[in-house]
Amino acid sequence: MLGAQPACPRRDPRPVTRAVFLALLAAGCATRADLVQQDRELRGLVQAQRKQITQIQHEVERLRADMEEGQGRRGGAPGGDRLAALEQRLADLEHAAGTGTQPAEVPPAAPPTETPKPPVVASAPQPQPTKPPVAGEEDGWRREIAREQTAAGSVNVPERAEYLGLLDGLARQDCARTVPQLNSFAANHKDSPLADNALYWAARCYAVKGDQNQAVSKFYDVVTRYPKGDKAPSALLAQGLLFVDMGDTPDARLALSKLIRDYPNSEEAPRARQKLSELEN
Repeated sequence: MLGAQPACPRRDPRPVTRAVFLALLAAGCATRADLVQQDRELRGLVQAQRKQITQIQHEVERLRADMEEGQGRRGGAPGGDRLAALEQRLADLEHAAGTGTQPAEVPPAAPPTETPKPPVVASAPQPQPTKPPVAGEEDGWRREIAREQTAAGSVNVPERAEYLGLLDGLARQDCARTVPQLNSFAANHKDSPLADNALYWAARCYAVKGDQNQAVSKFYDVVTRYPKGDKAPSALLAQGLLFVDMGDTPDARLALSKLIRDYPNSEEAPRARQKLSELEN
């Protein structure tokens, strides 16, 4: 004969802490309300950690850019120490996000003003490389690459031939091999008029492969590093549309509004206005 089940302790009307919740769960006394409350608290914790990770990533990027451009004018040691400290804090936060634990309190870095922030998803599964499934999309991709080849062919710089070779790989939709080469090209030719193009097409490849977060982050690099480049409007539009696909309407509005404000006469601006109107209705 089965023994009697132990009676659940009398409930305290105050919110259930995580420790109390685990004790109730082990005793079989957790209610649906407890589960909902605990799920809401955990979601809030994860969102706060993601926000901190994003803010610190932005500050790390700014510090790296300052150190590269300044070439020691501001003093290398303080900047290096600050960068190392931020990278350590970022690593701690990412580890905490992956394990679901609460990290030590970290003062958030100031985010860039009115610039869409690339979201960071903890423990995101690695997407499998894919090609556009529809023949029409493949044709559209090839037409875009053909236009890019024509435009790049008119740029008279020594690295033009190298970039055109990378576009040949994109025309074959060989993103897996071409993306690292595009990133290397942008890093090795930072002052080139083709550097922003390389970053833009790397981002497009990430989007084709289904890695939306990496694509958004790379589009963000195009806009912040080369705001006067010819790919900034295209990057903002692509970033805004990706945010829409990801269900992130606030950041989508931010990206599209920035495109309309900063590049009102660009070819992408009318489409951004139309999409922004759809989001606001």
